[in-house]
Amino acid sequence: MKKRINIILAVITLSLTSCTKDFLNEPPLDRITENDVWNDKALTDAYLFQIYEDMPWDYLKDFGGGAGGGAQRDALSDLAMSTYSWTPATNQFRPGIWGTANNSWPMDWWGYSNLWKINYSIKNIELAGSTVFTTEERNHRLGELYFLRAFSYFEMVKRYGGVPIILEAQNPDTTPEEEYFPKRNTEKEVYDQVLTDVQLAYDLLPHRWSGQKGRASKWAAKSLESRASLYAASIAKYGTVQLNGLVGIAASDANEYYQISLNASNKIITEGGFVLFDKYPNKADNYANLFVDETEEESIFMKIWLPFEKGHSYDLHNVPFSYRVDWGSSMSPTKQLVDSYEILSTGLFPSDSGSGYDENNPWENRDPRLRGTILTNNDMFQGSPVEIWYGTNREGVVDTERGTGVGKDGIGIHPDATKTGFYVRKYLQDGGAPLFIKEYYSGQDCILFRLGEIYLNAAEAAFELGQEDSARNFIESIRTRAGLQQNLRLQAQSGIDLRDRIRNERKLELAFEDQRYWDVRRWRIATEALSIKAQGVKTLRHVDLSGNSTFTYEFFDAESLQMNFDERHYYLPIGQNRINNNNRLIENPLY
Repeated sequence: MKKRINIILAVITLSLTSCTKDFLNEPPLDRITENDVWNDKALTDAYLFQIYEDMPWDYLKDFGGGAGGGAQRDALSDLAMSTYSWTPATNQFRPGIWGTANNSWPMDWWGYSNLWKINYSIKNIELAGSTVFTTEERNHRLGELYFLRAFSYFEMVKRYGGVPIILEAQNPDTTPEEEYFPKRNTEKEVYDQVLTDVQLAYDLLPHRWSGQKGRASKWAAKSLESRASLYAASIAKYGTVQLNGLVGIAASDANEYYQISLNASNKIITEGGFVLFDKYPNKADNYANLFVDETEEESIFMKIWLPFEKGHSYDLHNVPFSYRVDWGSSMSPTKQLVDSYEILSTGLFPSDSGSGYDENNPWENRDPRLRGTILTNNDMFQGSPVEIWYGTNREGVVDTERGTGVGKDGIGIHPDATKTGFYVRKYLQDGGAPLFIKEYYSGQDCILFRLGEIYLNAAEAAFELGQEDSARNFIESIRTRAGLQQNLRLQAQSGIDLRDRIRNERKLELAFEDQRYWDVRRWRIATEALSIKAQGVKTLRHVDLSGNSTFTYEFFDAESLQMNFDERHYYLPIGQNRINNNNRLIENPLY
């Protein structure tokens, strides 16, 4: 059972959106005053918890209701497509048909409201007396705030490149105009600020919060250092400097950032006390249960959800069609993703010569993470098989009618059923019978940092630094835990081939964890990887005179409009509305 952080926001009203003198002099009598908040540990924590709540990191929530029709962010990548044809995700965002004036892109996040609260909290907690916090308590909360500030700037720099760095809570009455309307800092300066803040956070935060999941520890800060420096290194190596450094980082800085990432990753692996989750003998189930068992063996930092009282709707949105309460199957995984899982007995991809791929049993003898991530035809889920066939062939006649021909979850059973012939399994709750989980009744924690990613960060950084043997050591741990049998150290690859296999490991291990879209951007391969048509697999059931079933499979293009990722999309637009508010901001290239 989770130990819940006591949040008292339900019984108080905080009106800390400004720090004007009128507000301070005339506190409303029916509200908690500002002075009360910063002189009471519980109220201060309540304010901090709301900052946590407003962070953009939770990928288990959909990305904007009707914008995606319940889909998660990876429905904007090559891992999956949005199932619903009427949503902007399908007919606007994936094809690249979206404007810049009002920043309608679902990935947009301009985090200065959060940053104001963070900077304001740092100032007030630093001033709080010893009657409010012990020195250790004050340090821990300041560490949280530096971590949150670092994460906020990381979320913006990976979207826009350089943004204004603001480290004080601005006040329209007292802040000079040139500070109140700042210019953009360079992309390098923002990444360096992220790394400065994560070091401050690491020095101040505890190893663990006793009984309080969901609060950032020093290992969450070190994980952000591992990830952010890897992003900076990739931008330096594979990107281009433009606008005098507002976007892009000099190539000469790449190795320094790769080394920072490798050092941070090594420290977590050797000193953090985390281990790769390996509880279940069935490796597909082991991988799937990593995301629902809510253990802290591998999970370094997570967003906490509480079923029924503070839940999300991931199950409601993603269960196969026949298991749904409403919505359901909002993301349809692509054949391109499925083809990235190797053949277990050979370590080769299905398209490789001599791979051992069996076209009559295409999902057998595959990397166990395939079935830990995706539901394929006839897989057992919540006590019954997932039936994805689009029709039934009896004595040469194909029946596509509901109830007799098409499977209960098959393509064509309903417009809301899978469009690709696959469903998501990852993060879904399983059981012995259909669970029919309602809206906001899901309680799986959203894992934001875990040890598996840290091994992958280390492998990538080591490879880019020319340390191939070290990279193989890190990748071997991931592949061994996954249950793979061949080429565990990727010893059959070297050079660019090894780099690409390391990247593929990241694609599979971190699928549906809001990593893929950002990875292909920072590697500067998104113009190819995200300019595709999602492919699918149609399954046809054949029933013989004895009633025995076999299946055949055919491939097809699952979406009518091709995805398009243009060169300009490597950075999101600042947006005309923000430039109108601050004419010192310069728009990103090609917008």
